[in-house]
Amino acid sequence: METTAYPSKYASPKGIFTVGKTRFKWYDLAKDPAEVSSEDIHHAKVCIENAQENFQNIDDLGFVIMHRCGENYLLLVCTWRSENELWESVYYNGSGNFEVWDRNKTHLPTYCVWEMGIVYHESQAWKKHLGTARYESHKVEYLNNFFEGEV
Repeated sequence: METTAYPSKYASPKGIFTVGKTRFKWYDLAKDPAEVSSEDIHHAKVCIENAQENFQNIDDLGFVIMHRCGENYLLLVCTWRSENELWESVYYNGSGNFEVWDRNKTHLPTYCVWEMGIVYHESQAWKKHLGTARYESHKVEYLNNFFEGEV
């Protein structure tokens, strides 16, 4: 059986993306972060701003992973809903626009090995946040705690 070698990728933090009352940390994830175009990021942000999840009206914190997979993208939009569980919506760019990835199955994929590096960092940062009084200063501290590096 022939196996495929999977090269490392790089997680690059891109600041805070605010949609109404929800604030997201933004990450680009790719073999080469320069492959993630500003036009594609624009389309991804429009997708999130218009999402059915209505991030506009929910006071929430979370993170976005803009994952370049070959010529396409997976867009992982994650929020904490102020609790201890991670909520996720997944979109893919299959036709030039981001669309909901319909994963209506019993056993479904979650995070790939590259995404898990970011998710692990975020889970540790959120766990630390849950141990605070959750004042605005604590929210800002969480939002400024980014991961960057090879995954």
